[in-house]
Amino acid sequence: MIDLHNFSEWMSLNTNLAASSIDKYTHAINTISNDMKVIGVICKDIVDMNTLELNVAIEQIIKNSKFIDKNKKGNNMYSNALKQYRHFIISYADIDHDYELKIIHSIEKNNKISKTEKETIIKARVGQGKYRDNLIEKYNSKCIMTGIDNKKLLVASHIKPWAICNNVERVDVNNGLLLCANMDKLFDNGLITFSNNGKLSVSSILGKDNQSRLNIESGMIFDLKLNENMKEYLEYHRNIVFIR
Repeated sequence: MIDLHNFSEWMSLNTNLAASSIDKYTHAINTISNDMKVIGVICKDIVDMNTLELNVAIEQIIKNSKFIDKNKKGNNMYSNALKQYRHFIISYADIDHDYELKIIHSIEKNNKISKTEKETIIKARVGQGKYRDNLIEKYNSKCIMTGIDNKKLLVASHIKPWAICNNVERVDVNNGLLLCANMDKLFDNGLITFSNNGKLSVSSILGKDNQSRLNIESGMIFDLKLNENMKEYLEYHRNIVFIR
């Protein structure tokens, strides 16, 4: 069973946070959970949520005015605690596949969607089909970070996770980046992110040695072929997925 003691131990083993910060982050999750339940932003304790429920909850929480005020007074301690907890949950257990299967089943049973559209949406879940083809075309068959052009090594990444998206967002080329496998893993786990001008931010969790091995560092600029429609997805990734 996952509890906050597990979270505390995980931070001790997997982050460079001081013991005092670990203690603050651990207690912050309880505080956020209680505060947001009282005002109806969430309906269950954060520690009782699966990965998908947590993603949805964090998106709602960080937009709440009371949370924004509290977080500002706490120098972003509460938002950082949420991100660390999200990363812990993802590390502890992968995305709830039963939930994803329920989503796929609902898509298959939806009579308002054509067979072709259903196939497109479902294939996009694993970065295949038209979604992948569109990203390969957009980025000229190259990883935007490394320039790798072997298609077998390229991943059609969702910026906002597929399971959290609506059906339009799931196949939207603006919700995607073309990355090689290791960069996709970093991006998917919130260890790297991008500003709207393509500037790379690297999580402190990754560590300087691993940054050197991967030949990346914060401040590097990459051509994301950004347009206005991508900005909202990137904002989601920075606010909810990326861990500073």
